[in-house]
Amino acid sequence: MKIAVHVNHQDEVASLYEAGFLRLYEKNIAEDQDVWRATAEIAFAIDADMPLSLVKAAIHAAWAELGDCTLLVSADVRGMIYSVLQEELGVHTWKSEGPLLQQLDMVSQKQTEQEAKRRFELVNLAGKLAPAPMRVGDPQAGHFWIDLKEALAHESAQTSRQILIPFLSSGRFCKLEILCDHLPKWLSWELERLNLSAESEDIDATSAGLRVTVYARNTPEGLARKVGLLGAGPTPQLACPRELQRQQALTGTTPTPASPGRLTLTLESI
Repeated sequence: MKIAVHVNHQDEVASLYEAGFLRLYEKNIAEDQDVWRATAEIAFAIDADMPLSLVKAAIHAAWAELGDCTLLVSADVRGMIYSVLQEELGVHTWKSEGPLLQQLDMVSQKQTEQEAKRRFELVNLAGKLAPAPMRVGDPQAGHFWIDLKEALAHESAQTSRQILIPFLSSGRFCKLEILCDHLPKWLSWELERLNLSAESEDIDATSAGLRVTVYARNTPEGLARKVGLLGAGPTPQLACPRELQRQQALTGTTPTPASPGRLTLTLESI
């Protein structure tokens, strides 16, 4: 867990509009370390007369010094500086007052509770926060997960293609699991284009949702399945549209594709 805190010259939690320092605290929860350690500190002050472009540049430069930290504690959460942090850098800001280390514990607990309830990640896309698959389990396993229905309800109003294609195209994952109400019409085409294979199943006996698992071709699961096929267990396999066109060209007939039913997606990439 990493949390940045903005403190003034009296070492009190302060607003970013007050000159002070951005101090980075870390706690290694995985190793059961219950002590916050200050690992970095940089001076931070914004001149009220600075043009907006310089203000943004200063904010980006300062936050870059804090590495991959995405949490900030300060005495305020409103104003242009905070908007830049939240909308352009994806920083979660917490307003807090009181003993510094006590506030770190409180923010850590609340952030953990929020993440436990979250069903997708938020990433910075063209200066705005947009939903994306979130990492689950061992970071080295490359396993991601997303509730597509919840993501589509986000205020950014992204389509399923806008949410999933950048992630699938990135090649920075091994498996992505997607929960959805129905199979996106574009999915089969994109699976073949990106050289991915997939399987699907009902989430439960009520058929109230779908789970589709898409695998990268360099994984054992991906190598064992044909690109562009959906279906798991007794569920009929669904050939991708290009495969149907090839069959039609060869036989002069149009194969009838199997019904995809309800799906949840799991994706794996190189």
